[in-house]
Amino acid sequence: MRDIAYEQALMRHRRKMLRILNEYGQENTNTWTERDLLAIQRALQVYIEAFIGMARYFVEQKYQLTVSQSREALDELKSHGDLPADQHAELMKILGFRNVLVHDYLDLNDGIVQAIVTKRQYAILEEWMVVWQQKLDECEPK
Repeated sequence: MRDIAYEQALMRHRRKMLRILNEYGQENTNTWTERDLLAIQRALQVYIEAFIGMARYFVEQKYQLTVSQSREALDELKSHGDLPADQHAELMKILGFRNVLVHDYLDLNDGIVQAIVTKRQYAILEEWMVVWQQKLDECEPK
C-alpha cells in the first residue's frame, strides 16, 4: 500500500535540494565560500538520500520486496528490466559518491563537488525519480 505522506515528504526534500543545487550550479565557483561548499555537500547528500529512498520505495511498491541497501534496490531494478545497465553503472557511481560525502569527508575533493554541481551530474537522479513517481501513479487504482 502506498504511503502518500512519505512520498510527499520525499518529493518536498527532493525539490528543495534540487533548487539549491541548481542555484549553486549557475554561480561562479570562484565565489563559493567554505560555507557554500558545506551547504552544497549537504544538499548533494540529502538529494542522493532522497533518490535512494525513492528507489527502495519503488521496489517495495512494484515488486513487494523490501531491500535494506541502496545497491540492492538498483540491482533489483536492473534485474527486472526497469533500469538499463549503463544507467545502473552511472547511478552506482553516484551512490559511491554519497558514501564519500558521509564517510570520507576528511578527504573530500572540492573540485569533484564543483564539477558535479556545475555539470549537473546529479540530474540523472531527478530523471529516474520522476519516472518512478509516474509509474507509481499509473498503477494507482482509478
